[in-house]
Amino acid sequence: MNGLLTGLLARREAGLIEEIEKLEKRIIRMENQANAECWLLEDDIRQAQLEADCKLIEKYEEGIRTGLPKEEILASLVNGALHRIKATMQ
Repeated sequence: MNGLLTGLLARREAGLIEEIEKLEKRIIRMENQANAECWLLEDDIRQAQLEADCKLIEKYEEGIRTGLPKEEILASLVNGALHRIKATMQ
């Protein structure tokens, strides 16, 4: 009888260990996926920043070509940036 109980407990323990190992592997997969998604988001952010910088430079160069004073161009760019910031905060 004692041997039977020991065997049942050993099987139950082995089953629990297997479940824990499965959960550990699942957690590792989820962490890896989250890391990959984080890298993708960081790439997207860098790309968006690059595009925004390029747009600002283009607008600045366009203002220079049209003969506007630099102060007026910069004021316009800053004003536009402030409006975009306010819009994203709402």
